[in-house]
Amino acid sequence: MLAVSGGILAAIPWWTGLWFLLPVCFVPLLIIEDDTAGNNADFSELFNFSFIFFFTWNFFATWWIARINIPGGMTVIILNSLLMSLVFLLYGAIKRGTGANPVILVLLWAAFEYLHHKGDLSWPWLSLGNGLAGDIRIVQWYEYTGMQGGGIWVMLVNVLFFAGIRHYIIHGINRLFLYRLLLTIMVVLIPVTASIKIYDSMDEDGGKANFLIVQSALDPYGDKFSLSNSGRLDMILKLAAQGMDERVDYIVTPETSVDSIQIADADDEFIQRIKEFMEQFPGAGLVLGATTFSPATFSGNNSFTVRTDEAGRAFEVQNSALFFTSGTYQWAYHKYYLANGVEQVPFEKVFGFLGGLSLNMGGVSGSLKPGPGPGVFSSSVADSLVLGTLICFESSYGEYAARMTRKGAEIILVITNDGWFKNTGAYRQHLRLSRIRAIETRRDIVRAANTGISCHITRKGDIAASLDPWETDFLPVRPSVNRELTFYSCTGDYIGRIALFFSVLMVLNFLTVKYISRK
Repeated sequence: MLAVSGGILAAIPWWTGLWFLLPVCFVPLLIIEDDTAGNNADFSELFNFSFIFFFTWNFFATWWIARINIPGGMTVIILNSLLMSLVFLLYGAIKRGTGANPVILVLLWAAFEYLHHKGDLSWPWLSLGNGLAGDIRIVQWYEYTGMQGGGIWVMLVNVLFFAGIRHYIIHGINRLFLYRLLLTIMVVLIPVTASIKIYDSMDEDGGKANFLIVQSALDPYGDKFSLSNSGRLDMILKLAAQGMDERVDYIVTPETSVDSIQIADADDEFIQRIKEFMEQFPGAGLVLGATTFSPATFSGNNSFTVRTDEAGRAFEVQNSALFFTSGTYQWAYHKYYLANGVEQVPFEKVFGFLGGLSLNMGGVSGSLKPGPGPGVFSSSVADSLVLGTLICFESSYGEYAARMTRKGAEIILVITNDGWFKNTGAYRQHLRLSRIRAIETRRDIVRAANTGISCHITRKGDIAASLDPWETDFLPVRPSVNRELTFYSCTGDYIGRIALFFSVLMVLNFLTVKYISRK
């Protein structure tokens, strides 16, 4: 019951604004660990209870992953629960083996979240700092620490609450208990109070650029594949034309609004149609989400992302954002962080033969080619405004967005298609991640989502204007331009790197103690 109740407490903030449940959700699991350690129970018992806790959290927070494919979605949930359980098991082993204070869990968990942003099994969705986004007024300090600062704070408060409860049960109320209680209250109130003060004192600049967001509201399970590629492009351009006037600087469309654009072919049918459309608005630009094809050189050593057409020509497919200005195709940004099981197969060298089994989500099945990394786009539109673009899952990565601002991005675009998860509420969770990115980088965000929520997010994380989910419409917004870098933008995930360093030292110390004790 402790494990299940703790997991439910951990999951609730992802669906509601009840962020204050996170700083106490690990207390039941810490009680379990303390009890098993006191009874010298086998580590398998601790692992079993840990897995129950983390599976409950993962399942109730992200059950919508299985909306597309039940076996694939449950695999993600179980695997993530297993990884989290192993981290907690490591904490239990170090604590028993060296007599370390429970505070070591704070560092171990921060190191785990840092590593969980890397590699083929990357899944930052449930990083603890994301759960505080239910009330953006309390996370304004993310501009200094990033989302990982929130994770450190959450875990530290959990440990302090647990220590206070344990002390009360054993020793009752005494001077040390009161000191612990005062420390816990200070750790809780100081960041929250400081954050609210930052939020209240920050003035929003007047908008300096005009964007037109297009929300096509195409059903990925119906319209996405029943409508022809040409028909979907017609719909996008028609919506854009309805909202255009001489004040609009940029049109922004959702992820994969159009499929099968040959970006290396200047005579491509769709490129020509877009150029003709944009010639009607010589002072504006267009950011188009598209699935793009590009030629590749085929050989036996090629990545499994290379495929061939009916004529035997090799090509690769990418999830892209294309930039058009004054009727001319200018530049392409290609998605770097691809979704596992959807756009790529993890551990390509081992499981590359499974590349063709990736789920069909966007008009093309099979693994996609990742882009080279963060890039920005500048043109003569809107006084040479510099734009950075995050495509769908990439909005989960704070350090990636920070790198874009270091490259000069003054406004960040987020283009996505959350309609695959229907009306599960997953799109609201995804929106919260964009609000965190706005705070971390202090950049206004223009978000174009196929089925919603398309909106303008200010640098404080507020939603200044939005469209309703599953609404076919356009939205004119006027975001502010900011060129100053936050401390987090300059340093990235420094908290995770520091935590990883000390975690390695703790593990080495644990192994040394175990070796000496055996000798």
